[in-house]
Amino acid sequence: MMKKITRLQKRYLRGVTLVELLIALTLGIVVLGGGIQIFISGQQAYNEAQRFNRLQSDLSLITDLLASDIRAGNIVATAPNLIVAGVAGNTEYRLEADNTLVRQVGAAAAEILSQDIITFNSSCISVGGNDCPTAIGINLQLTMRATDTNNIALNFRVGVRNNILTNKFES
Repeated sequence: MMKKITRLQKRYLRGVTLVELLIALTLGIVVLGGGIQIFISGQQAYNEAQRFNRLQSDLSLITDLLASDIRAGNIVATAPNLIVAGVAGNTEYRLEADNTLVRQVGAAAAEILSQDIITFNSSCISVGGNDCPTAIGINLQLTMRATDTNNIALNFRVGVRNNILTNKFES
């Protein structure tokens, strides 16, 4: 038994027209493009957050090490590198030509603190002038590269605990 197919049924058996197919493809491309754009934006935000976290941890490490070495030091020299004489020997902070800030304790190998430092300057704060061996503090200036176009400048002072106590009790 053969069934007769009506004209209305033939229309539904034909499939989709070219116009319907083009509309579906266009809508699919728009949705896919939006998804890709959201993914790229998320990736850029993640990379920016990672860069900020790295900068923050580098600055935290540098300031903590500088502060503890300077506070415990006996003599501070700043020509052109920062040198602090402590119990473990001289600790030297220096900025290399490739914008790398290194810390070297005594004869041990130098350790890299950060590779994005643009400037590192230090100057002594003394009661009677700029005499570093009797300095009661040190002024530190540090500039870091945050992005290709932006830098972070940080200025802070650290007291030399041993020299402060010496000045206080000699008076």
